[in-house]
Amino acid sequence: MNYLFKTISLELKKTKRRGIWMVLTIFLLLITGWTGYNMNDERFLGFGWMMTLYNVPLINAILIPTAIAVFASRIVDIEHKGNTWKMLETMQPKFEIYLGKVFYGFAAILIFSTAELIIFLAMGYAVGFHGTPDLWAYGLFFVQTFSISFNLYLLQMIVSLIFSNQAVALCTGLCGSMAGLFLMYVPQWPFLRNMVPWGHYGASMFVGMDWNKEENIKGFYYMSQNNGVVFFIIGWFFVLMLGGWLVFRHMDTDGFHFSFKYRRPPKHTTNELTDNASPSYKPVKLPHLPVELLKIRRAPIWLAFIVLPLISAVIGTGNYLNNLEILTSTWYSLWTQHALFFCYFFMPPLVGVYASYLWRLEHNGTNWNMILVNTSVWRLVLGKVMVCAAITFLTLGWLCLLYIICGLYAGFTEPVPAELLEWLACGVLGGIAVCAAQCFLSLVIRSFAIPIGMALVGGFAGLAVTAKGHYYLLPYSLMSMGMRANNPDLNVNITTFVSYSIFFTLLFYLLMIWYIRHHDVRTQ
Repeated sequence: MNYLFKTISLELKKTKRRGIWMVLTIFLLLITGWTGYNMNDERFLGFGWMMTLYNVPLINAILIPTAIAVFASRIVDIEHKGNTWKMLETMQPKFEIYLGKVFYGFAAILIFSTAELIIFLAMGYAVGFHGTPDLWAYGLFFVQTFSISFNLYLLQMIVSLIFSNQAVALCTGLCGSMAGLFLMYVPQWPFLRNMVPWGHYGASMFVGMDWNKEENIKGFYYMSQNNGVVFFIIGWFFVLMLGGWLVFRHMDTDGFHFSFKYRRPPKHTTNELTDNASPSYKPVKLPHLPVELLKIRRAPIWLAFIVLPLISAVIGTGNYLNNLEILTSTWYSLWTQHALFFCYFFMPPLVGVYASYLWRLEHNGTNWNMILVNTSVWRLVLGKVMVCAAITFLTLGWLCLLYIICGLYAGFTEPVPAELLEWLACGVLGGIAVCAAQCFLSLVIRSFAIPIGMALVGGFAGLAVTAKGHYYLLPYSLMSMGMRANNPDLNVNITTFVSYSIFFTLLFYLLMIWYIRHHDVRTQ
């Protein structure tokens, strides 16, 4: 037990002043704020205790996977950056190092889950929910949240261990959030919900809602618990613990290596086998691509680029087809189902991934010294923003293409709305402002993960200001409002929209130039 506390204390020292606990705190405040905002509904007073248990799993499924991805990445990334995997073994056994990281995450998830439970109970009493909470139900909710979240931490730690490029781990967390949201809408696929770890938030729900066609809530009830998910949660725990240790055992000085018993020797020609002959190499062919595009060539960000809009399209189409009696506006109703969650909750952190990856190479090694000798500051920053904007345009275009395909699949005979081009153009214009904001954050904050978490916070903040009618206050709300994500019939003042989009883009562009010129180059 002594060595356990020692390893946990070492992990605490490594993460000192790295903002790692701030990540979980911010996400906890997001969950609290989202739930508290919904408590303004009068129905919460009568159904509050049950309604909380019904709503929170959805919020957790969207937010917690991304929060855990950022958290696990920060714990593992410090070893990758310092190439300290071998050095650690000289100070303590390898298994103790692995357990230290596991128990550090265990303690963090335990504190997070306990704080969430206490906050919800305190909020219920403060708001004045009728009756008293069923403590066994809230205890079950706590156990489920903790166990599912801890499994996701183990999974994300494995991904962060295998890939030194943390973009892979963060894209996995974002795709997992989207997959968890998708699986909550397909209860007819119980095996898939049980099999996928991100789907356990929905599979373990035990509170249902009784409502009528006018969307009036009649009450809530306890559902029969799906006991199958319990075995999957326990099974995933053992698989991930063992898998994590097997991966950790193969960590070398420069990261993870698969071990192969046999490696085929390189082929040599007859001329190359002479005593004094030197090996011949083919000349290197440099691709004819702009510099910033070269940095994202074969990058893992393209996985999230393809998968996230695809999952959003599947969720939106499935939800539309299951609610045809309510959603009667064909193309327009389908658009809200496709764009709402994606534009507010998943597109901002996806842009954050693009921006963080573009600045990643400059932050590593001594690349700042080299790049600033060959490139002017304004051109460097302009290249970053333009490439990030181009990928954002492709992402939104991919979303629109999937929207058309799904509309044809749904059997729409009406033509595609002519406003789609305007939605795309305005979304891209607002998206450029988000690109500029995220590029600034990724420039100032050297961490790959933290700006992505801040982008998710920005998406929620954008939703909040949009609900108050002040969408122009944040760049994150401009993109969603331009896409008409929550209301395709909404009339947006184009002059105001364009003016604020240009203002935010120029503001963050000039801030980046000022920051680079007035701060010394720091390397690591």
